[in-house]
Amino acid sequence: MTAVTATPAEQSRLLELQQLDLQIARARRTLAGLRADPELARLREALAGAEAVVAEREAAEAEVDAAAAHASEKATTTRARRDRTRARLESGEGSSKELVGLQHELATLESLLSEHDDAALAAMEAADAADAAVAEARAAADAARRAVAERTAAVRAKGARVTQEGRELAGRRTGVAGRVPAALLALYDAARERNGGVGAARLEGRRTSASGTELSPADLDAITRLPPDAVAQDPETGVVVVRA
Repeated sequence: MTAVTATPAEQSRLLELQQLDLQIARARRTLAGLRADPELARLREALAGAEAVVAEREAAEAEVDAAAAHASEKATTTRARRDRTRARLESGEGSSKELVGLQHELATLESLLSEHDDAALAAMEAADAADAAVAEARAAADAARRAVAERTAAVRAKGARVTQEGRELAGRRTGVAGRVPAALLALYDAARERNGGVGAARLEGRRTSASGTELSPADLDAITRLPPDAVAQDPETGVVVVRA
């Protein structure tokens, strides 16, 4: 046992103090869990992936747009050559040999223009598809960004509530601890440090709520024989045993 003494009422206050300490510890664990919120981490990872897709598709879009511009330019250049050749041919100027040559050149340019127009059209369709893919990726990234913002706000709001609750609990603890004799409080705090946050427990039959183990008849007899002002301790854990 211990030489520390306190009135039964003062000893009983340790049970209230114990409950407050357990709630404070729970609040701290909750805050730690919020700081490492797995759902927020998952959403942030999803956002990073969505933003990477946007970057990839924007790069692909730039390449496709450049190819479309090049194909359009080739078609425009070929069309201009075809138009000039046609105009010369329609003017009828030149020798018959030159006119025959212009006819062959025009036929070649018409065929080439058809190829270039087809290529330009295909490139434009590819550019449209790339634009749509980018828009889709950006929409997905925006949705992921909103999800992160919403989860962040929820985590912060809960963190603020828990922090406020923790402050209120700490204030109540200060008030209760102030009504516990210093020697008894020191004994309780020391036991709490050794036992994972448990410093006081009520005697329940032959067991203490601290260890959950049954006291031996000799230990139980020794505790129950103590004067009311004597402070008892669990022989296994050193936790203060409150008999009242």
